[in-house]
Formats: sequence, C-alpha cells, structure tokens
Amino acid sequence: MSVIAIRKFFIVSIALAVSAGFAQAADMLFTEHPLANRVWDMNKGDFIDEAALSEKINNSDVLLLGEVHDNLLHHQLQQKLLKIRVDSGDRPALMMEQIDAENQSALDQALAGSKRDEVMGNVNKLIGFTDWKLYSPLLEIAVDYQLPVIAANIPNRELQPVIWNGYEAYDAAELKRLAVEEVWNESRQSFLVSNMGGAHCGQLRDELRIALTRSQRLKDALMADSAVASIPRGVVAIVGSSHARRDIGLPLYFAARDPKARIVSVGFVEVLPQRINPYSYTGSATGEVPFDYIWFTPRMERADPCAELNKTKAAPTVEPAYGPADEPEKS
Repeated sequence: MSVIAIRKFFIVSIALAVSAGFAQAADMLFTEHPLANRVWDMNKGDFIDEAALSEKINNSDVLLLGEVHDNLLHHQLQQKLLKIRVDSGDRPALMMEQIDAENQSALDQALAGSKRDEVMGNVNKLIGFTDWKLYSPLLEIAVDYQLPVIAANIPNRELQPVIWNGYEAYDAAELKRLAVEEVWNESRQSFLVSNMGGAHCGQLRDELRIALTRSQRLKDALMADSAVASIPRGVVAIVGSSHARRDIGLPLYFAARDPKARIVSVGFVEVLPQRINPYSYTGSATGEVPFDYIWFTPRMERADPCAELNKTKAAPTVEPAYGPADEPEKS
C-alpha cells in the first residue's frame, strides 16, 4: 500500500472516529480507573488537587494544554483551565493549533466584529480540524473576554520542502533564529523518530520517519514563533499532546526564545487498564519530565484506525505528495 493510500485511509478513519466520538460523548472507557480524573505532579512525583494546579497555571507565562484531539473531556478541561486564567484577571492570548497561521488576518477581522453570533460563525469557519464543535467553546471564551487568538498551525504544504529536501531547503538564518538546531540532540531525535512511526500505524519507512521528524521540529519552532511576542501578556496554547511535551515539543522553543518565561505544560492523558502506576506514563526522550502535570482522564471509545492497515504485508513506498496527517496525538 502506498504512503498516499495509507494517509487517505488514516484520515478517513480518524474523521469517522471523531464524529462518532462527539455524537456519543458519553462513551468513555475506564471511567472507574484509579488514576482517572486525578492530577499528577511529575516534578514532585505526587498527586495534587485542582486548587494547587490552578495556582501553578496562574503563575505561568506560557501554559500549554496538550490534548488527544478527539477526547471531549480534554476540551472541557482546557475550557476549565482557560476560564481559571481569565477569572484571575489575566487576559492571555489563546494560541490554537487548530487554525492555520495563514488565516490570521481573517481571524483578526472576524474577532473585530460587533455581533457575537456573527463573530462566532465566522471564527468557527476557520477551525481546520474535523469537528469544529470541540473547539468552539474555547473561542467563545476568547470572544467573551476579548482575548487575542493566535492562528498557529503550519499547513503541511509549507513543510513539504523540508520533508523531502531537508533543512537545506529552508533559510539557514531563519533556522538559527527559530532555534531549531539549538534545542535538539540525539536523544530527542531518536525518541521522536521512533514515535513518529507509531503515530502513523507503523507503516512508514525509516527515511520518511526522519523526514516527518524534521517537519515536526520546524512546525513546533514556527508555532512557538507565532506566540513569542505575546509572552508578556501570557499565552495559553491549545495543542496536541506531543507538541506540549517538554522533551520534544513547544516548550523547548519557547524557552530558547525567552529564557525567563515561566512555562507550564499540562498533558491530558488517557488511562490504560493495565497501567495503574502514574510512573508508567512517564516515558521521556531525555530523562526530563515530558509534562509538568498529567491530568489523567478516561479513554475515548474509538475504532482502531490502524486495524485494516496492519492486515496488509505490503511495504509502503515514499511518494513526494505525502505530508504528515492531522490525527489524534498518541498519549
């Protein structure tokens, strides 16, 4: 099966899973799991309550809220934490991976409208993910509290030259400004390459895993770049869980660009029945904690998008029209 065919199958499977998951939001697995709905402080190795977490996030300059894209509970918790920030008196910028950066002007124009329903209608049209209803409540908070919204996603087509031709295809001075190489090392590279294969059903050849790792590194650096100027007022980032990770994701680039920024990363993690020890969820690229806090949640009941792909023994071929798919992040 070709890489293009794999991508098309994967995207269709995910779209169906997300739509079904939203329609049947109550279909959550492992709701009685001993870790479900608890918050784990990864630095201290202990559970904390919501009040303690609220204090921590209110003292942050950059707050990253890493989701599994189709888990409704994760979006509800993001709304809760964003509301805690604004209720404290802060007016942070809302950074959203779900809106393409090229739509920033259209987003600003939509937010400048005077009629709330019309504003929300225009803003919702710009959400690039499968089910805009999952993200609209976050934007409602932004509209109601007049928060700036940062369209942060980098479309795949803009990353294609780096995927197929390496960083030589990108401006060297810009790569340096973005700290793409400065933050990286062999341990991060090995970890991300390995997990890149897992995120695509294990169907990618090694050279494509490496290529997509390059693109994700550049994407994270560019997404961080879109929000660096907003750090003084505060940033709340709504991103997939891998982008929120301290060991391989956005925090690396925020810290490189603004070493004094107080960065807090919260990962919303779906529980697994065989894992009841929080330390079993702490795999890291470098030994550093991947998140400052893990908020454990039940798991969405979803079809396995890799089930059909794994039935074939055909090795995928690398075809230059392929780019990384938008998919639920692996927790």
